[in-house]
Amino acid sequence: MRNLNPTAVKEQFFERANEAIDAGLFWRGNLTKAVRQKDFKGTLSGILIISVVLFLYVWQHMQVVKLGYEVQELKQQKMQLTNDYYYLKYKLGDVNSMARVEKVAREQLNMETPRTDQVVILDDDFSILPRWMTFWKKTATVGTTK
Repeated sequence: MRNLNPTAVKEQFFERANEAIDAGLFWRGNLTKAVRQKDFKGTLSGILIISVVLFLYVWQHMQVVKLGYEVQELKQQKMQLTNDYYYLKYKLGDVNSMARVEKVAREQLNMETPRTDQVVILDDDFSILPRWMTFWKKTATVGTTK
């Protein structure tokens, strides 16, 4: 069997750990060693990747916030338009009411309620055409229904 010295094993462990740490100089926080060894390629690419990821995260978050504000504004606009719709519907009912029509007729058009001698009742078969024309029209339809 091999004789294992505990201090030698410990030193070997720390030596390999230091090599592993030095291999990822920037990622392990050992920036001064990276500068001394002029290992800028890995450092700059790491910084670039982190910057791009951070930029994309911030941009995405800002878009979500912006869309949230737009949704709130559209909800508020919808509520205002709904209120306007019901108000105008109410006003339309008010304008078309018989009491309002009568009031406008009396006050603005100077109309008054007709007396009984001013009322003319028309027949149901009242026509704009003269009677002689309606006679010919009736006889023409009778002859075609054979």
